[in-house]
Amino acid sequence: MTEAVQRPDSAPVLLTVAPYDQATPRGAVLGGWMLTQLDYAAGLAGRKISGGDALIVAIKELGFHAPLHPGEEFAMHADLSRRGSSSFNLSLSAWAEPDTECRRILSADVLLVAVDDDGKPRKLL
Repeated sequence: MTEAVQRPDSAPVLLTVAPYDQATPRGAVLGGWMLTQLDYAAGLAGRKISGGDALIVAIKELGFHAPLHPGEEFAMHADLSRRGSSSFNLSLSAWAEPDTECRRILSADVLLVAVDDDGKPRKLL
């Protein structure tokens, strides 16, 4: 049974088009390409939240929910779900946004830590 989920109202942190050269023989975009986009989105959102550089420490949970097809818009949303003194969690979700329908493609809980110029943990701003 498919659970009913709604795309976040917030603006996507990353918006791109699924590439044709990353498709499997069955026509779905490779999961590795989507994980790269997750990395970009977490980095962009993490930088805004932490006020500087932030690194992914762990992908605590990751689920693929539907295939992504080449040529579809791919929108990644990020919401702050936990904030500590130097680390924080982002709830990330990716959506295919073709002309006809919107589908959730993946969701993830990502742990990041704010770092200084030497790569050492620092307090969040």
